[in-house]
Amino acid sequence: MKTLLCVDDNPNDLFLVERACRNGRVSLLLKTTGSGTAAIRYLRGGGEFTNRTENPFPDLILLDLKMPEMDGFQVLRWIRAHPATQKIPVALFSASLIPGDVAKGYAEGANYFIIKPTALTTLIEIVRAADEFLASDSKNDEALTRFSEPGERR
Repeated sequence: MKTLLCVDDNPNDLFLVERACRNGRVSLLLKTTGSGTAAIRYLRGGGEFTNRTENPFPDLILLDLKMPEMDGFQVLRWIRAHPATQKIPVALFSASLIPGDVAKGYAEGANYFIIKPTALTTLIEIVRAADEFLASDSKNDEALTRFSEPGERR
């Protein structure tokens, strides 16, 4: 089973992603963390995430940009700097469409930049696209690309 790691400091946004996965009847396994530092602990398999059966290595990361302590850009730089994680596709997931953030996200190594939707139905479509992407062994990224802001992707 493919795993999606969703990193977001807003519990309401995490709840909506969980609900979208449930309502969208996706086959992926959703794991969540509430901060950038927790995401890095998850990726390292440290602390509460040592059990890889319960906390499998992610096949795709949905990463919020605006978080306290460690923002999405810092987490993305960490992911791209470590051999074990540098090839994981990362979709930055932000509520704001600041052109500078989009350009910086792609420059830092994001594969996608997806604007958080206001409608649950659109979020369901996004998680279904992630599920389709993962089911194709990350070879067919057209499903996710249609939700992504244009830019110089890696």
